[in-house]
Amino acid sequence: MAEIVIAREVFDRLRQATGGNAGVLEELCRDYIAEARSTLGRLQQALAEQNAVELRERAHYLKGSSMMIGARALSQCCAVLELMGRDGKLGEAGPMLDQISAALKSVEAELKKELGPDALPSDESAA
Repeated sequence: MAEIVIAREVFDRLRQATGGNAGVLEELCRDYIAEARSTLGRLQQALAEQNAVELRERAHYLKGSSMMIGARALSQCCAVLELMGRDGKLGEAGPMLDQISAALKSVEAELKKELGPDALPSDESAA
């Protein structure tokens, strides 16, 4: 059974909340992906600096925004990273960041499949 990248029921509620306006939904998704890419960069920087507080805060932020779009696997990875930051245990944070990066790529692919290429920001917005 294939992993569910974006929870259908959450995404459908988001679609309803935008009044079925594809342009608004695409813009929301573009903004989410651009911000998620930027946050991933900040997470990588926080880990490089061994800044557990920043790591926790950025992971918490990405966890919440990912939940809003229905990206549960990505959100769950962020929750694990958030706890690592909270507890100051950054030894396994590198592999978790790799999982977050892979999960974000899966979310991007799913959004592109669902809404088309306009749902993603240009590659220049990658952090």
